[in-house]
This record gives sequence, C-alpha cells and structure tokens, in this order.
Amino acid sequence: MEPKVRSPMKNIAAAWVRKDVADMGLLSENCTSTRDGSPSSATNAEADIQRSVKAIVRELDQRPLGGSSSRGMFRWTLHKKSERDPYNSIFLVKNLISELELAKKDNKHYILPLLNILMYTVIQAAYIPDELHEKAYKFCKGLLSFAKPYCTIAHEYAVMLKAERKAPGVLYQRLIISEHGLKNDSSSHWERVFVLADPDLISEEVCNALYNEIHSMNPNEIFTKNMGHVIKHTIQAALGETCNINKLDEVLQSKPFNVIECYFQEVVAITEQSCFSSEEVTGTQKKHISTLQQLYQTIMSSANQVLPPKDRLQNILLPNPDIGFFIWKEDDLLWKELVQFVKSRCGSSQDYLNSDSDNSELSETMDSLSADQTRLSVLSNDSGIVKDCGDLPLANDMPAAGPSEKEQTKFVRKACIKKKSYDSENTLNLSDIYDTSATGDTVQLQRKFGCNTMLFNFEQKKPHTARVVVLGNDCILGRLAKAVLSIRKRETRRCILTSKLNLQFYYIPVTNEEQTPVSASKVIPLLRSDFSCEMSRYLGSIDPWYNSNINSLRDMIPELARTSLSSRQQPNADPFILDVTSYYVRMGYQPVCFQIYRVMFTFIDKTIKCVDDVFLIQLDAELPEVKYSKEGSLTRKRTVSDGVGVQIAVTYKKIALSNRESTRQFKSRCTGLTMKTIPSTEAEDLVCLNVIISEVTNKLNLSGKISLIENNKIKTSHIKIEIQDTLGKALFVCLDKDSRRIYKDVVSIEVSPCVDPGYSFHKMRSLRFGLNGAENVGLTKYMPKSLLLPINTFVGIL
Repeated sequence: MEPKVRSPMKNIAAAWVRKDVADMGLLSENCTSTRDGSPSSATNAEADIQRSVKAIVRELDQRPLGGSSSRGMFRWTLHKKSERDPYNSIFLVKNLISELELAKKDNKHYILPLLNILMYTVIQAAYIPDELHEKAYKFCKGLLSFAKPYCTIAHEYAVMLKAERKAPGVLYQRLIISEHGLKNDSSSHWERVFVLADPDLISEEVCNALYNEIHSMNPNEIFTKNMGHVIKHTIQAALGETCNINKLDEVLQSKPFNVIECYFQEVVAITEQSCFSSEEVTGTQKKHISTLQQLYQTIMSSANQVLPPKDRLQNILLPNPDIGFFIWKEDDLLWKELVQFVKSRCGSSQDYLNSDSDNSELSETMDSLSADQTRLSVLSNDSGIVKDCGDLPLANDMPAAGPSEKEQTKFVRKACIKKKSYDSENTLNLSDIYDTSATGDTVQLQRKFGCNTMLFNFEQKKPHTARVVVLGNDCILGRLAKAVLSIRKRETRRCILTSKLNLQFYYIPVTNEEQTPVSASKVIPLLRSDFSCEMSRYLGSIDPWYNSNINSLRDMIPELARTSLSSRQQPNADPFILDVTSYYVRMGYQPVCFQIYRVMFTFIDKTIKCVDDVFLIQLDAELPEVKYSKEGSLTRKRTVSDGVGVQIAVTYKKIALSNRESTRQFKSRCTGLTMKTIPSTEAEDLVCLNVIISEVTNKLNLSGKISLIENNKIKTSHIKIEIQDTLGKALFVCLDKDSRRIYKDVVSIEVSPCVDPGYSFHKMRSLRFGLNGAENVGLTKYMPKSLLLPINTFVGIL
C-alpha cells in the first residue's frame, strides 16, 4: 500500500487558531491603549485596520484557485477586530471609503466586495459619525450610472444608508427583530435559517462538529436579552459617547420583563417613525437623537440614578440568526420543516384553525397534472351561506377572546364539499419565489441573475423568510432540485407556503474524500465517484467574493471538524463556520438561476413503465464493460471494433446565440455520453446542455483497422437518444454524480428543460375551455415556463 501523502491543509485550522489567539492578545493591548485616548494608540489601530484592508484587496487580485486555506480569513478577522473594539469600526469605514474611491477609477472588481464589507460594518458598528454615513451614501449614489449588478446593489445600499442616517441603529434593529422573531407593532417579519447536510456525503465527524457548533453557540435567546441588545445599540448609535452603556445595562438588568418590553416597543416606534419621516435627513436625525436622549434620561431616572458622565463606546453583541441543523435523510424533510416553520408562526391564523382539509393538503403530493383531474374540492366547516357567514377576520386582527368567545366564532355544519375557485391565492405564481422574465418558449441563453429584496427593506411582501443552506458536493444540489420541484407541485393546487414564505437558497461546498458515497463500491466501474464541486467552482468564477468567503470552506470545514475537540476547550474560541454562515445568509442576496432539466427513461424491459426524474448539474450514461467469450477471441476474422459501443439515434435542437433553434438528427456508435449544465469556461456561459458523446470511429493504418474514441460536442436544449441495437445492450445512467440515483438497462433518454408545474396547471385550465390547443394563452402568456433554481451569492454575475 502506498504511503498516504500529507495534505497541505493538514493542521491549517490549528495554525489559524494559534494566529487568531496571538492577534487577540495584540488587539487587546491596542484596544486598552485606544480607550486611554492617546493619539499614538489610535494611529496604530488605524494603521492595523488599513493593513487588513490592503490584504483583502491583494486577495481579490489573485485568480480563483479553489479552496485556498487563507481565503476568507482576512474578512473574518477584520470584522472580529471591529467587534472587539468599537473604534475600529470607525477606522474601517473611513479606510473602506478611501479604497472605494480609488477602485471606482481603476479597479471596478474591488467595488462590490469592499462595499459588502462596508455595509456589514455599518450594521454591526456601535457608532458611526454622520459625515462617514454621508460619504458612503454619496458614493453609492455615484454608482447608479454603472451597469448591473453595480447599480442595483448600490441602490439597495443607498436606501439602507439613508435610513441609517435618519435613524441610527435601524439596520441592526431590523436584523435582530427579524432573525429572532421579536414581537412589535411595526413589523411582523420573521425568518429562520435551515442548514441541510447529507450524511452519505459528509462524514459523521463533520456532521457532529457542525451540529455542536451551531446549537451550542446559537441557543434560543431569551426575548429579554435580545430586546436589551436592541435598546442599548439603538441609543448608543444615536447618542454616541454621551451614552454610558455600562450604567444603562445595569439598569435594564434590574427591570422586569414587562418594563423592558415597554422600552423596546418605544425604541422601535421612535426608529420607525424617523425612518418614514418625509422631512430632510438632517432635521429628522436631530429629532430622532433628541427623542432617544429623553428616553435615555427616563430609563436612568427610573432607577433613581444621576445621569452618568460620558463613557467610551462599548460593543453591543450582534447575535447569530436562528439556525437549525438537519441531517437530510428523508426526501421530504425540507417540505416538512418549512411547513412546520410556517405553522408555528401562523398557528393562530385562520388558515390553520382545525382544518382537516389543510392538514390533508400539507401531506398531498401532486405526482400528476393530468387533464382529467378537473375538480378541486375541500371540506368546508362553515355554514355554507356566504351572506350569513361572511369572511372571518384573521386571528391577528381579532381581540383577545376567552374560550367561549372563540367557540362562537367557529361555524359548524355537516360534512360537505365546497368547490374552490381558481383565484390567485390558490395557485402557484413562480414570481412570488424569484423574479424572472423568461416566458413561454423563449430560450434565454444568457444565465439569469437578479436581485432579491434585502431583509432591511421597509416593505416585506411576505411575512416570513426561510433561508435554506445546503452543505456538500454537487450531489446534494441534485437532491435540492428534486425537493424544489416537489414543493412546486404541492403548491400548484393549494398554496401553503408560497403566499406566506419567501424562499432563499444558499450553497456551501464541503468535500470529504475519506467519506465514500453510499453504494459506491457496488456500482459499475465506469460510473466513477466524482467528489468535485463544479457548482462552487462556477459560482467562484463569476463572484470573486463568493470564492474568497465560501469556496474556502470546501476543505476547511473537515479540517476544523477534526480540531473541534481542542477548540472547545478554549472558552473564548470564536465559531468560524457559524460566523461565515451568518455573514453569507445576511449579505448574500444576489441570486444566480440555474435551469432544472427533466429526463425521461425507457427501459429494455417493456413491462417497466417510463421513469421521470430531474437533474441540475450532470447526467452520465455509459455501457457496462463488454466481455468477450474465448471462442470469439480465437477467431482472427473478427476486427477489434466488433462488439465495442452501441448504435444510437440522436435527435436534438441545436441552439445559437440568435435564439434560433434547428432540429437535427444523426446516428452514431458510442460507448457513453455526458450532459453538463455548468460551463467549463467563462466564455461558454450559456444556459444550455453541453452534451459530449464518446463516438467510436474506425480507421485504417499499416497494422489494419483500429477503433478510436472521439468526443462529439453538442449544445442543445432538447435531446433524445435511442439505442438501435438488436443485441440487447443498454446504458447505465447516473444523475448529478450521485451513486444513489443510478438507472440500469436504459434504452432511451429524453432530456428537456423542466416545465414549472404552475405553468402546466394554468395551461391545462386553458385547454379545458376549448382554446384548440393554442400555446401561451390566458395567464400562461405571462408566466415563466421553465423551472429554475436560484442560488444566492454576494454580487451575482460580474
């Protein structure tokens, strides 16, 4: 057995831990001297921040090399320095604005990553002077004349900075309220992060380490503690050093919950009123600071304390979001968790008041959208007389009632059937999930990307947000594509999630070559196990900030898992993986959309029905090895090419940049084929299938006839491959590199873009009304036809 080569990533996590501990010691000295107020210490701290910013700039100049161990650490350590000393945030914002002004002239690829750091610093900073807010706001306004995605991101950030200028601390406040579900009178938007890991792709060691880190560092925070964070941060962000945080914290800790909640509601009301004020920024800001100053004096005087003197700025913790870690064993796990999340948040609403029909709809899986399913019926519990019953108000709109009053509001009747109308609330509209302009049969060759509404926007269309983060290689993205299709089918007839939930998808690559996928040893050798992460490679090539912060986790997470036992012994150790995940879900809101493809298999056994499936990244089809008999090998008349490969007939639609399609056909002899949806180079970034057919060609040379295998490359959107062989040969097919998704004895493969179930449903309804099979009539004319999977990145496609 060959000796195992030592990986360069070995002990890299421990090295970073030692380096971070050393930096913490040096930083604590700088922070102590900075609090003393000496000019030399402030100069040293600002120089240290400037060096860190320069390191990030140098990192952005490097070509994407995949999983470099140091990538992403610079950003993390920089934000940690800002957390440990609030004055470093001021230095950081000042340096970032200077670097952005330089990048605007010469290096545009610096702008969005540095702007991303700037906004995250503004959110978590204890206090930022208004002149720095104004400079950042003017810089964002100057980017509105740039092309996408610069103008869209700059506009979003400009709106946030203007709100922060009017009401300092509003971004932090909205973040905490949404992530932890703090009840208030201004906003009811709640969100949760779902982290899904496949145990067959990630080792048990890594899963346990991730579970322990997430759930140990992210317990269900007490409402009082989070409300206290909001009160302290909002007052300090407005008053600056005139607010004595230590004294304020002592007063709040001595108060009961109802008093703290009252202060919290007042702080939120003051902030929201300032944000929506129509006055100019300067006047609104002065009124806001004056109002919070009065509230601060009221809180301090309630404890019979004299107004304390000025004090240095203190950092207010920005807690991690509500994260749940799940082992993805069941295929419908994502659906169940999303429904449970919505029901827990809307448990008192009318949609879930003891409705047997809703419970049956939650578990219903729409496996077919055939035209003979013409009737949609649910059980009704009302009186059946619309004039008498009317519409019941939602439970959120009703005043608190006792048990007897609640019983009176429920109408009772014998079981009957009530036909549901086909209104917009009961059907799936894909635009509710993400924006898309592709309609009908139009083929969009350029990859679709857009801009999701950020959490900090003041008008949330939906009451809840679910941020789904998947960990693993390309295989888990194939499972995610199947889960998305399943959710779309369920939501087509009965909207349980679509009208209430905003779905966002994130991807963190994790590879562990020591973990062999399930049944990998049992599959045929031709279907080799592929541990590559093509999706993360592509996302890193189009988004340099994703490559720096997320692609670096691909090899780092298994290494950190191995050192988790030693790191847990350090009580002050920072959770790197959890911090990076929180940063990703908070600041990564630019979706890049990927086409999901539908594939239909026909088998050599005609008694087996055709099978429908989907894939997102890759389809591999190969012939099993051909074994020659001894009798056949003794005959010299048989050429080498006899028995090699299989005869196939290919029908496909060739695509071009002009969006014109032409149907072509040919026959060939091949040994296998591969269909890829992720382009191998940036120059080939088209939304299409890249089909590579391994063709067998016969050539003559001095030694006689020989067989060569040549690759025939096709770009298409629709393709059908049929085996034309009387010897009973068939293909083995693997989807998305997943050895658990292998189909044997396949004689026909038909691949096309997956049609959105909502489009199919509306088209089926149009056909019922006798429109003679016309395409794109009624609502289908305005609905997206293809089913896309949006994966969020930081800056989208540059």
